[in-house]
Amino acid sequence: MSAVKILLEVTKNMFDHVSGGLPKEEREPYIERLNELLEQRQVIMDKLPPAYSKEEQRMGQMIVKMNETIEPLLVRQFEEIKHNLSMMKKKKEKNVQYANPYQTLSADGMYFDKKN
Repeated sequence: MSAVKILLEVTKNMFDHVSGGLPKEEREPYIERLNELLEQRQVIMDKLPPAYSKEEQRMGQMIVKMNETIEPLLVRQFEEIKHNLSMMKKKKEKNVQYANPYQTLSADGMYFDKKN
């Protein structure tokens, strides 16, 4: 089987995986599978031949079209994960402040009386 055909199959698998959307729960297995697919694609892309037959060129065009759909979906999912992580960090900070409200006192608004 040619490297281009294998790349097409892996790209189809990635397209199907990403098109399902980012799950609300159990994200870790989803991300692990996505990383596996990305690594497989990279290994195959490193083995691509310098010249292509007509059939391989047709498959390459299909790969490019799928990539045009996959890339924006990946970017959107990455942004969603980043947003969720920042929200979790804020929630954690608020919980710490609620548990111990006097831990993070600031000097702002305090008046220091100096006598010379």
